[in-house]
Amino acid sequence: MDTQEVTDVKRFEYKVPGGKLLRAKVEVEDGKIKFLQLTGDFFMQPETDLEELEARLIGCPADPAAVERAITDFFSTKRTVMAGACPTDFAHVVNQAIRA
Repeated sequence: MDTQEVTDVKRFEYKVPGGKLLRAKVEVEDGKIKFLQLTGDFFMQPETDLEELEARLIGCPADPAAVERAITDFFSTKRTVMAGACPTDFAHVVNQAIRA
């Protein structure tokens, strides 16, 4: 009999104080992020940075420090302009979704 680990998509919503709403959907398998989708009413330019961030986090260990480091490192190499959220807000929403 083949046994497979059952995974489920976890979600978390976070209203940034004085800012915008962030939503994360995340699926973790074998201790790593397998799927991630970030949405909300924040603004990011260029918009393609959001897709690149999601792709960069696939395979990242589902560990709060690793997630925060990956997100901080990503934005430190980009010239992303954001309104209503900052990199630590994205790390918070992803980490909370992992724990949900």
